[in-house]
Amino acid sequence: MKPGEELTLGELEKLDMGHDFKLALSRAAEGGNVYLVGPPGSGKTAMLRKLGLYLSRLGRGALYLKLEWVKYGWSLSDYVKHYGDKSRQLLGGEIGDVVLLDDGELLWGYGSAYRNIVRDVRGRQIVGAFREFDVDAATLLFGDGLTIYIQRHHAPREAASKVPLGLAFLNKTVEITVI
Repeated sequence: MKPGEELTLGELEKLDMGHDFKLALSRAAEGGNVYLVGPPGSGKTAMLRKLGLYLSRLGRGALYLKLEWVKYGWSLSDYVKHYGDKSRQLLGGEIGDVVLLDDGELLWGYGSAYRNIVRDVRGRQIVGAFREFDVDAATLLFGDGLTIYIQRHHAPREAASKVPLGLAFLNKTVEITVI
């Protein structure tokens, strides 16, 4: 399981995902598509699940569709038959009109393998998580949407130890403000 999938609904509820989450929820609650883009470990799956949880509470059921779990040639009904219970467990609600698309980047590399799924979700609201994103392809497949780029959250760095001649800054990025 990915890091965002092993969280219980209670743990998911307690996560503070900041402004990005509020922006995504606002757009998704209005019925717009939302595309979450970020590197592995940035929290895309957890945010996707939390969005599904909140949308369910607003009466908008969501289907958690993990492309990694889709077998070649499956339709949406095949997926629900095999993973519908898992989707309900991960979101805590009923399957409805919103598709939470996880591992969406697989569409760019293996489009023919997901043709039936894409056909079946067209016209539905998409809230997706992508490691890599192709705006043009997403717009053609699902329509316009709000794209939110999520940065990986790093643990605070330890203070640099004293090193002669300032060599502690080698291989480091420094932000300089010019006044």
